Amino acid sequence: MKKTLLLTGLGALMLAGCATDGPSPHVGVGVSIGGSAPPAVIAESPRGGSPPWAPAHGRRAHEAQYRYYYHYYPASGVYMNVSTGGYFYLSDSTWQVAMTLPSTVVLDTSNYVSLELETDRPYLYYDEHKIKYKEHGRSRGHGHGNGHGNDQD
Repeated sequence: MKKTLLLTGLGALMLAGCATDGPSPHVGVGVSIGGSAPPAVIAESPRGGSPPWAPAHGRRAHEAQYRYYYHYYPASGVYMNVSTGGYFYLSDSTWQVAMTLPSTVVLDTSNYVSLELETDRPYLYYDEHKIKYKEHGRSRGHGHGNGHGNDQD
């Protein structure tokens, strides 16, 4: 009987809200069974803004979608896209893109730096990388990925 009365009352409130002319009234109905409602939890990002679990928008969406991983070979100034295997190399002062390197480009595969960039054009940072990783092979020895870098735009 109580359920029927409660449902009838809720239905009447809904119909009353639909039947009024002019601006709709703001009617809110809350039902609490067995004690008080738990306190509201407000989640904030440590940096302010959206919490990490919220859908990404704007710059955060761009960052979440576009990460490119490269190996940069300082001795020859060549970039290799890790996911595609494609190479970026200089030829007559122009950057070239190819799946294989020409015979004129010698690559020391034991000496590279791993980079994570937000661009599909790593050569835009070549001047910076050339200086930053100039001594990479000589001072740190050889090996796959010695001196990992996480350069970002």
